[in-house]
Amino acid sequence: MKEDNVISPLSAVLVVVVTFILFLFVGAAFVILLGYAIGLILLELLITVVPLGYMLSKNVDIRSYVGLRIKPKNILLGITLGFLLFFFDLFVTSVLVSVLGPSEAVEESNKLIIDLSSSPQGLASVVIHLVLAGICEEFTFRGFLQNAINRRYSFGPAVLVSSLAFSLFHFDPQFVYIIATFLAGLVLGYVYHRWQSYVTSVVTHATVNVVILAIALLA
Repeated sequence: MKEDNVISPLSAVLVVVVTFILFLFVGAAFVILLGYAIGLILLELLITVVPLGYMLSKNVDIRSYVGLRIKPKNILLGITLGFLLFFFDLFVTSVLVSVLGPSEAVEESNKLIIDLSSSPQGLASVVIHLVLAGICEEFTFRGFLQNAINRRYSFGPAVLVSSLAFSLFHFDPQFVYIIATFLAGLVLGYVYHRWQSYVTSVVTHATVNVVILAIALLA
């Protein structure tokens, strides 16, 4: 069997649905039992468990499949794109807040991050969490889901489905965060597709997160 057909789009979607269920219930248990500092880290790792396990069960060459090529130019490109995506996200969020109003979920999340960052141990936990978000979320939503769909269909449906899944994992009842992450997902999906590099999309994603944290702490 050709590797292109090892992971069908339907299987990939179902795997992400199972991941979402685990993310909600097991993730909540992690936070309640272990606290936010450790729970947030485990939440990110949880996002990769089912997709990674499924790929291993199919004997997929994961490094080749997701485009794991660590090169200095990919890292530098990711950092540059991360800053550009930060400004894009800042603009989008400002527009959404002016239209939909401030998001309580986002404000509570920001307050939690800032409170955790008040101690050296908490800050280390937050940084690890934000970097892991780039590694784990890009693996599941771009390397696994978008890739599986794109290998069977065109880029358009692939990036739309992966971005929608990405946004639902960042649920916000007021839709500010959902829409913002959906649009950011489109950009990250394009970055992954354009350069065929998991490393570039990871660094782009992680750079955005770290820049947001730095600005929040300095504000």
